[in-house]
Amino acid sequence: MSRLQQTGLAALSGILLALAFPKVDWNILAWVAFVPLLWIIQGQTVWRAFTLGWIAGMGFYLGTLYWIVHTIGLYSNIPYLIAVGPLLLMCAILAAYTAVFTAGLRIYAQHGLPIMLLGPLLWVALEWVRSFFFIGFPWVSLGYSQYNFLNLIQFVEFTGMYGLSALVVFGNIVLFSVLSRQGPGRGRLLLVLLLLITGLWGWGGWRREQLAALPKTHTLRVGVAQGNIAQDKKWDADYQETTLARYEQLTRRVAEQTVDLIVWPEASIPFFFQSDVTYRGRLPDLVQETKTPLLFGSPAFLRNGTDITLFNRAYLMSPETTILGQYDKIILTPFGEYIPFQSSILFFLDKWVEGIGDFAPGTTPTVFSLPFGEFGVLICYEGVFPDLARRFVQNGATLLVNMTNDAWFGETSAPYQHLAMEAMRAVENRVPLVRAANTGISAIVGIDGQVQAQTALSETAFLAEEIAWPQVTSVYTQCGDWFAKFSAVSVLVMLGYLYIKASFRRNGGNGYARRNER
Repeated sequence: MSRLQQTGLAALSGILLALAFPKVDWNILAWVAFVPLLWIIQGQTVWRAFTLGWIAGMGFYLGTLYWIVHTIGLYSNIPYLIAVGPLLLMCAILAAYTAVFTAGLRIYAQHGLPIMLLGPLLWVALEWVRSFFFIGFPWVSLGYSQYNFLNLIQFVEFTGMYGLSALVVFGNIVLFSVLSRQGPGRGRLLLVLLLLITGLWGWGGWRREQLAALPKTHTLRVGVAQGNIAQDKKWDADYQETTLARYEQLTRRVAEQTVDLIVWPEASIPFFFQSDVTYRGRLPDLVQETKTPLLFGSPAFLRNGTDITLFNRAYLMSPETTILGQYDKIILTPFGEYIPFQSSILFFLDKWVEGIGDFAPGTTPTVFSLPFGEFGVLICYEGVFPDLARRFVQNGATLLVNMTNDAWFGETSAPYQHLAMEAMRAVENRVPLVRAANTGISAIVGIDGQVQAQTALSETAFLAEEIAWPQVTSVYTQCGDWFAKFSAVSVLVMLGYLYIKASFRRNGGNGYARRNER
């Protein structure tokens, strides 16, 4: 096979995997997407396997992150053509993780190690590292491709989303082994895969029925306002009145449905709530009128002499107009709320997303309290980080709220990807998730990951839904990313084993040569 054909098949693997994600949602393709890539790395050098894996990764990330060009080109001073540059740079970095995976498989194969078991662990270890190194970007991790298969995904309450990623990789390696007729016991391996998937699917269906039958210990009638404010108008001072008036109107309509809590999106008020003199007083008046607690987002600041630190903040206001609590976003969006390494490497870049300045991260995962129970707030990008959501639930939250502004994604696939990833947080922790998005998609997600209600994208709308759920504590909430850490340790142990084995061979060979000289 020529190098050009190998390159084409590597790119095909990436494209097939991209099609498994929203909004195309051909989820089943994730189970076969790696097969062409596994085929062409056979017998290759480690470096060649690395290169082919990188090509596959580029195909995947270009197919899923193309919306970055839209965001940069529309909401910055960078022309669309030049905006392709940052996209290519970001995809090139992310594709390196896929490259390391394929290189690792070749190393395993060259040493006669079982890639059937070690391959899924290597993939999971790399996904986990990607969630915090070097800027932390766990977007479109492999397991999210299966979010539509509700029965299958239920076991993530034990392993987190990473277990689902491992299962999909395992399935690909088994199918490759069967199709390529490599290795003994191919029929048994296929049977094991089918039994595993069937067993997990059956258990998941049973688990969903069991959860539905449990006594409901929490009940909440929640309202969500989706203002549908265009990103290019969001921070326009001339549009402030229109923005606030729209949310006031939606809130009154939601309050007519008799709800216990009303949620606005991230930074829904385009001014500093803590200091604004023109519009600030209208929020307490509105909350008094509706007699309903209001959760809303606003930029905030901390002044220390002449230094001002900005925060992306959520406030909870009681019907008596008291601020019951506040939460500052902990995980900031790179290139949206801050520029990583701006003082050293990326000094020439400005933020991609239109806004008011660089933000500082919060430090405390605040848990808010209302009569129905406790809840935690994930602001925008934070919803794709499993461990942060777990920390809220571990601290007592029985509900998760995601406030987001997806306006800068436009009509791309990103809002659909965002919702799919955040829905997994409900299954991992067995708590419902309420999502308020500026332009959509706002939604209510049950503890089994099913979207019970949602708005359309780019519409002015509201939701008013009653949700009831049992008190369930998941293994993931208690133990966190144990499976990902186990995978990482396994990879390190295997690397150590290979190093010691190579050293032993070198030392043994030298000793043998010295004995012969005597």
